[in-house]
Amino acid sequence: MPLLPEINRRPIVFLYPGQGSSPQGILQELYQLNADIQNTIDAVLDAVDSVVQERQQQGHAIAPDMLREVLLTPDTGASLPYGLNQLALYTGAVALSHVLRRSGLQPKAALGESFGEIAARECAGNVSITNGARMACALNDAYRSVLNQGSMLLVNASEEKTRATLRKINHPDLALATVNSPTHTVVSGSHDALQAMIDATQPGTPPPRKLNIAYASHHPQHTGVQQEALRTMPGIPRSPLTLALYSTVQQRAYTVQDDLIAGFIDNTIKPCHLPNTLNALVRDIANPLFIDLGSNGYMARCVSKILPGAQTYAPLTQNAIDLRTHLSGFL
Repeated sequence: MPLLPEINRRPIVFLYPGQGSSPQGILQELYQLNADIQNTIDAVLDAVDSVVQERQQQGHAIAPDMLREVLLTPDTGASLPYGLNQLALYTGAVALSHVLRRSGLQPKAALGESFGEIAARECAGNVSITNGARMACALNDAYRSVLNQGSMLLVNASEEKTRATLRKINHPDLALATVNSPTHTVVSGSHDALQAMIDATQPGTPPPRKLNIAYASHHPQHTGVQQEALRTMPGIPRSPLTLALYSTVQQRAYTVQDDLIAGFIDNTIKPCHLPNTLNALVRDIANPLFIDLGSNGYMARCVSKILPGAQTYAPLTQNAIDLRTHLSGFL
């Protein structure tokens, strides 16, 4: 749906999805629209690359300019070094956020699901671009201890049906990770646990789809990951929030009484619930318009299922003409 000229007459909520989608080439069309957009994206890429350079000096595999290649060129099918997928998703969401804000779209709130909460924090003024990148890297570092021991499945079922299936399977390593909409959930666990979930699919039902994630996030057994993340992140500078920040793990907006880092690191062991979070948001913010900053528009589709009639927009799923219609009037 194209952005309307009167869009700023309504409160805007930026949506930041978690992992699972591919970042390959997601900024390519946007980058080609005009020089001002290029400069805005280049500034974000340069900022994140400064963190990449720091980490390369410490022996990490990701090198400068890898992010630029991933985000601005078509998918080559090449395997990405560990952590690059997540860092690229963070960078892509932050870059799009900066482009939209330069175009005059100022959000009243940011909602981050799982890993997407880091980019939402950058939007909400809690971290700089570079410190958000450091948070993303620190989280990936914390998950190294469980790397390739499990993953996550997107399930075509309601929360009630998914919980019933989990009770029936009764596998100790299988957990409900996220509730995304009335018809989609995500489960997390070891590879054999996920296979048990696949095997339990009823005939005629679309099978669960494995997500492109090399570990099982939102899993109650990952207290070691939680503690490692808590150990490494306190040194990353943060600032007070400048706009409302909603967490799908906390299922509400953060308050001044909250420990913001502990709240974020809850993502390692606690499930997300997007429907409950959106219902809390619309009680706080009347008649919002939602802009999905992800690469495939999935969160916008979830919002439409949870809040029928809600106005949503997913810029990276639109073609260049749709984007230019709005952005050319400002940049």
